Amino acid sequence: MNNSSRLCQLVALFYLLLTLSPATASEKFIQDLQLGFTTKSGMPHLSKIQPQANLDQAYSIQHDFVLSREESDDIAGYKAGLTSKPGQEKFKVKAPLSGVLFVSGHKKANKVIRLSDAGKLMLETEIGYLLSKAIAQPIESNAQLELYIEAIVPVIELPDLAFKSPKEIKGIDLVAANLASHQFILGKKYALKEIEAINEISTQLKLNGETVISGKATDASGDQLSALRWLINHLLAQGYKLEAGNLLITGALGKMIPARSGDYVGDFGTLGQIKFSIE
Repeated sequence: MNNSSRLCQLVALFYLLLTLSPATASEKFIQDLQLGFTTKSGMPHLSKIQPQANLDQAYSIQHDFVLSREESDDIAGYKAGLTSKPGQEKFKVKAPLSGVLFVSGHKKANKVIRLSDAGKLMLETEIGYLLSKAIAQPIESNAQLELYIEAIVPVIELPDLAFKSPKEIKGIDLVAANLASHQFILGKKYALKEIEAINEISTQLKLNGETVISGKATDASGDQLSALRWLINHLLAQGYKLEAGNLLITGALGKMIPARSGDYVGDFGTLGQIKFSIE
């Protein structure tokens, strides 16, 4: 083999490595996500491993992570996160984020949740919506949106914020790790027409009788249906399928707090209460 042929082979190999490296790095990162999720040992930070990564790349990784989980679990619905400006500022993003909820995460009210099932269990009060039919096209107005809502339901979400460096979590880390999706508890379902003023709902979560979260429906992007419409249109743009029966939750009402052992009561005003225990 002459020097010219050897040089051509080396150049070809170099460009092949350039082509394969990002995919290999992405696959390795998804494997690390899977390991962190299953062992509760802490999720990796995309922002540390790929400092130049953007939200589009983070959502691409989320898709692959979700596909890997779908091999053993079904999608129950979707969640919005960081729907308030303070939350967005804290995690260095300029818009809400989205993630996927799985059937295995659905826990019954009046049951015991175990801290040991998560790496860093958190608590949020939220409002959710069940779809009456599939949505394939963007929703243009709140009036149009109401045609797709089967029911409104109070929700306690229990994210698992187990990252390797909890104080250094950024928005792209949350997106890649599926927005810390873990568990959720649903209360009683109501027809949308039964609830006259969704945005006037206030929430409280009490631990052993002491209020630990206070929130209001407008904490989610200022308007519940607008927050829901944003979530639907964003999910469609990301390529997710919205099916009849899917649960969509619009973001935390009030602050997110670390879970502690004890007896909890979530009061959602006209949407009723959710009771559960953590040990």
